[in-house]
Amino acid sequence: MNISDSIHFDGVNLFAGQTSKIIYNGFLAQDEPEEIYMHYGYGYNWENLQELKLVKGPSGYEGDITFIRADELNFCFRSQNGKWDNNNRQNFIATIDPAPILRGPKINYLDSEIPTLKKIYYLKKKIKLTFYKLFSGISKLFSGKLKT
Repeated sequence: MNISDSIHFDGVNLFAGQTSKIIYNGFLAQDEPEEIYMHYGYGYNWENLQELKLVKGPSGYEGDITFIRADELNFCFRSQNGKWDNNNRQNFIATIDPAPILRGPKINYLDSEIPTLKKIYYLKKKIKLTFYKLFSGISKLFSGKLKT
């Protein structure tokens, strides 16, 4: 996802819970500092304010960010020298979507699982009844021998 010509996130969409690589090649990169930091927060009030250290990579200054919630991500960049790139005081904004719901294959439970559960239930009942009869017979046997 391209935010501008100089800022790119991996992936077409950004989702809550996802980790994405950000690549920065803005004007701060022209001085080639050792480090650039992404300063970011969620929503209008920049909640959960954090900084991510970006390291010089083959495509620009890179770092991995995990999106903790679905909201607007407000961000800007600063170099280790104290220079800022804040999109001319408008900051950069990316929309973080809710995580998609993954659905598995449709299973018809009435045809497959419920009969199996009924069979297991009745099998358990038969086993319990068998053990009850067995132990009742054994206890009667021993109680009869003790009296004689």
